[in-house]
Amino acid sequence: MRFELFGIARARAGREAVDTDAATLGASLRQLAEICPGLVPEILHDGALAHGYLASLNGDRFVSDGATPVGDSDTVLILGAQAGG
Repeated sequence: MRFELFGIARARAGREAVDTDAATLGASLRQLAEICPGLVPEILHDGALAHGYLASLNGDRFVSDGATPVGDSDTVLILGAQAGG
């Protein structure tokens, strides 16, 4: 699964994208926090996104439930809520 990072998340992570291999959104977010510690705690907190940040699964829908299944071909966009318009 690939995370694509935008705005402040991209700046804090120091990269545009990160690949993880977990089966759920929550587990993938925990892996993302390990790979990019600059995202903790402002953007990532306890396997979830902090208030003010959104996750879009494949650009189709916003997700927040850590139990949401994700697969190898999925992309989750991480952006600040203010970027959503």
